[in-house]
Amino acid sequence: MNHIRGLASAAIVGLVAALVLSSCAALAETASPTPSRQTTGTRPADVLAPCNLGEKWDSSAMLVVARYDAPAVDDSLLDDYGPTIANDSCSDAAIIKWQELRRETGESDEICRITWYDDPFMGLTYPIGCAVPVVVVTDASR
Repeated sequence: MNHIRGLASAAIVGLVAALVLSSCAALAETASPTPSRQTTGTRPADVLAPCNLGEKWDSSAMLVVARYDAPAVDDSLLDDYGPTIANDSCSDAAIIKWQELRRETGESDEICRITWYDDPFMGLTYPIGCAVPVVVVTDASR
């Protein structure tokens, strides 16, 4: 009798598992969202592009100024994240130094390094916001 109950329980568990798996497969077939203009199948090219921030010598002003080259991102992202975007390859230190140079010359130091989300289920990459490093100085021990 216990053996029959065990077989019945195993059959029920197997049937429930099969139903769950088949409903997941049906959902995966029907769910095909339309990607936005900012959605890509892979991470953008700026992962491999060199940092587009730096410094250069301004011979007319006789001082070092911040250099900004066009970012390696799609132009449509400039509308969403502002006109000044740092490549993903720019380090926090490079961004902070660039901001300091801009402040010294009275220019805007606003910049965005786009934050990306890699969706493992859809296999797509989405921009989700900006990350800007900030120097924090405290008297706490390190």
